[in-house]
Amino acid sequence: MAHEILKKLPENVIIYILLRFSVKSLMRFKCISKTWYILIPSSTFINLRLNCSKTAKEEFIIFKRSLQVDAFQHKTTLSFLFGDDLNPVSPDLDVPYLESTFVNNYDQFIGPCHATRNYRLLPPCPSDAPQGFRCSIDGVGFGFDSIATDYKVVRISKVYNDPPYRDPYSREQKVEVYDMSTDFWRELENIDQDMPRIYWAPCSMVFYKSACYWLAIGSKDKMIILYFDMGTEIFNTINMPDTCNSYNGPHYGLVVLRDSITMLRYPNPNPEYDPAQDLMQIWIMKEYGLNDSWMKIYTVRPLLIESPLLIWKDYLMLAKAERVL
Repeated sequence: MAHEILKKLPENVIIYILLRFSVKSLMRFKCISKTWYILIPSSTFINLRLNCSKTAKEEFIIFKRSLQVDAFQHKTTLSFLFGDDLNPVSPDLDVPYLESTFVNNYDQFIGPCHATRNYRLLPPCPSDAPQGFRCSIDGVGFGFDSIATDYKVVRISKVYNDPPYRDPYSREQKVEVYDMSTDFWRELENIDQDMPRIYWAPCSMVFYKSACYWLAIGSKDKMIILYFDMGTEIFNTINMPDTCNSYNGPHYGLVVLRDSITMLRYPNPNPEYDPAQDLMQIWIMKEYGLNDSWMKIYTVRPLLIESPLLIWKDYLMLAKAERVL
């Protein structure tokens, strides 16, 4: 009976109704009909849902971490957390393609997001290093292009002469983009060969307003923010506050707070660096893209943490605790 009623409803009415449901419910609804199976994961439907008003009750965060299986094997596990208490909403997901012989020391929170628990194995990038050369991946970003209504992956890499010697003057900077709709990689042209270097650290990349942002090291070892617009596929940079751009000494992180790009400056956890001599600072960019609009909103007393990982719901900071030997 219900199925017959649904068949009589106009498609736009059905879409309007489906937009009101949570991601968890939509994943179950894919089994109702072939039409819904195609509609729900389509880029058109996803874009409509992203533009709808969302409530915090629907949002999850994904906790990605590396766990040791045996002496020579580590696996990557994803936990899906929900609510103020960050309770798990489903069993942990082990991703077989991310198994490794070494441990990744950087635990990572991803989100907030509307998780489906589905993952896709991407095809190999066709422009990997040819024989006699080696490719070094500097940064990877994932996000939604609202112009093309498609999800994209961007990969920043360098190609060097093969070891034992790497000639920095013979390297080539490459940027590849993967389009989910075509399941295909393509290489961007006219890439700046003096692009800032990606700064590898926990909490050093964030996706915000159709762009991927990375902490990066610019000229004269000055810390800056490098970003890639998923729609225009153009790189640009943002200067950090004048008192927070030194590469040597403190560490940095990027988060989204109050719907704004936010920079965290925190003490270096290196034993040779005394964290008691420094405080954590939280700077928010009041006007998007304007270098002069940075404002320090919090100064936090020294904490026994290795690094911040995420600010959840604008008031709760999640961090990796300092290791006790």
